[in-house]
Amino acid sequence: MKIGKLTDEQLQSLVISRLPALSANTLSGAGIGADCAWIKTGEDLMVTSSDPITAGGTESGTLAIHVSCNDIAACGVRPAGILIVIIAPPSATEEDIKMTVDQASREAKGLGVDIVGGHTEISDAVNKMIVVSTAFGLVRKGGTVPLGKAMPGDSLIITKTAAIEGSFIAASEHREKLEGKVSEEDVKEALSYKELISVVKEGAACGSLKSSSGKVREDGFALSAVNLMHDVTEGGVFGAAFEMADFSGTGVVIDKRLVPFTKATSSICEALGLDPFRLISSGALMIASPEPEKVTAELARHGVRSTVIGRFVNKNEGCRFVENDGRYVNLLPPGADEIYRI
Repeated sequence: MKIGKLTDEQLQSLVISRLPALSANTLSGAGIGADCAWIKTGEDLMVTSSDPITAGGTESGTLAIHVSCNDIAACGVRPAGILIVIIAPPSATEEDIKMTVDQASREAKGLGVDIVGGHTEISDAVNKMIVVSTAFGLVRKGGTVPLGKAMPGDSLIITKTAAIEGSFIAASEHREKLEGKVSEEDVKEALSYKELISVVKEGAACGSLKSSSGKVREDGFALSAVNLMHDVTEGGVFGAAFEMADFSGTGVVIDKRLVPFTKATSSICEALGLDPFRLISSGALMIASPEPEKVTAELARHGVRSTVIGRFVNKNEGCRFVENDGRYVNLLPPGADEIYRI
C-alpha cells in the first residue's frame, strides 16, 4: 500500500464500515472529514480526537501536541487535556526520549493543556519516532457549538497561510535539499513557522462567536456563527476543502488564486517540486460560515489573518477549483500528502 493516509474510499471500506454501531451517548463518531467525536457527559459535551506524528522528525513532540489540540479547536472548543503515546525505535537514545517529552510538555504548558497520561516504549516495529496524541475538551451546558456541517452558500475561509507545517518540516528535516535553491532568509522564516502551528486561539474565538440568528439547539447549546471548521493537515488545502464538502453532503468551489502562501513556502515547494495546495498545513484553519464578515472581523480582533477562498455549493455542482487562468477543474479526493515525496 502507498505511504500516507488511506484514501477516502479505503478508509470507508477498510475501517469505518467495520466499526460497531455507536451508543446513545456518542453524538457523532468516526467519519470522512470528521476531526472529532462528540460525547454526552451528563448535561455537558466532551470533544475528543487522536492523531499520529509520523514525519515530524526532531520536532515530533512539538507537533504531537498541536495536531490533536488543533482538532479540538476546529470544533470551536478549547482543549483541556491530552494523552501522549511514544513508540521509539531501538536506535533511539534516552536523550531522544527526553527531548520529545520536553517538547510536548513545553507546548502543552503554553496552551494551558494538561498531559494526563499515555505510554512510552522502545519497539523494533518502528524505525523512527512515532508519537500519537489524543486530546479532549469540554463544552458546558449553554455553551456555543458549530452546526456541524457546511451549508450551500457558506463562505470558505482560511486563517493564516497554507502549507505552514509542510514548509517547517521541509526546512527542519530536509535542509540539505534546499541548499543552493532556497535563500537562507526563506529557510530561516520557514523554521519559525513552528510558532504558527497552533489554531487553538482562532478555533476557540470562532467557536464562541454566536450566530446572528440567535438559534439555540434543543439541548440548550447556542449555535455558532461558524457552521464547520477543519484544521488543514495531511492533504493540504485541497484535501481539507474536499473533506469538508464530502462530510457535509455539499459541493465546494475553491479559487486557488485566492489561497495565501508566504514567499518562503512558495520557494520551498518550487525547489522540492511539491504541490503547495496538497501539502500538510497544520496552523491553517478552514472555516465554513454564512457570516464571513463577522468571522473575519472577529479573527482580526484576535490578530489572526483570514481570507475568503471559496464557497460551498449544492452537492450536484460537485467539488471544483478555479485555475490561474479562470478554468474550473474537478477537485479530486485527497491522497498521500506531498510531504512524503521528499
